[in-house]
Amino acid sequence: ALTGELICKGSPLHFGTIPSSAFKTAMFFVGISTFLIIGSILCFSLFFFCNAATVYKVCAWMQLAAATGLMIGCLIYPDGWDSTEVKRMCGDKTDKYTLGACTVRWAYILCIIGILDALILSFLGFVLGNRQDNLLPSDFKVENKGKGS
Repeated sequence: ALTGELICKGSPLHFGTIPSSAFKTAMFFVGISTFLIIGSILCFSLFFFCNAATVYKVCAWMQLAAATGLMIGCLIYPDGWDSTEVKRMCGDKTDKYTLGACTVRWAYILCIIGILDALILSFLGFVLGNRQDNLLPSDFKVENKGKGS
């Protein structure tokens, strides 16, 4: 029987309370992506210590890795829709990648938008990093470092 009553239980810190291994895996990848995005923001402090092109490229790689993790999480997440908890809420027609009486809501859609955002930011970081390299005078280029005067 479908019940609209929602009882919240469990914790993201206790993996045993998450109803499906697909949900656990998706949570792992989305969590890693979240830490990469926060790390990318914290890398802005590197502008005080490093070349701007290097910082842009480090942030771009972090954003690209975050986009990959979010994409993996979004692809794996619907695999857990056949769990008993989801079937209890959404009906017996619920199966992997089929939600039955339920619908995809804003959190999943926002995660997909987050993937696109991370990809755009990664592209922007690589473009800015390469432009910064081209702005340097020839005696500051990497291939000239190490040559003695």
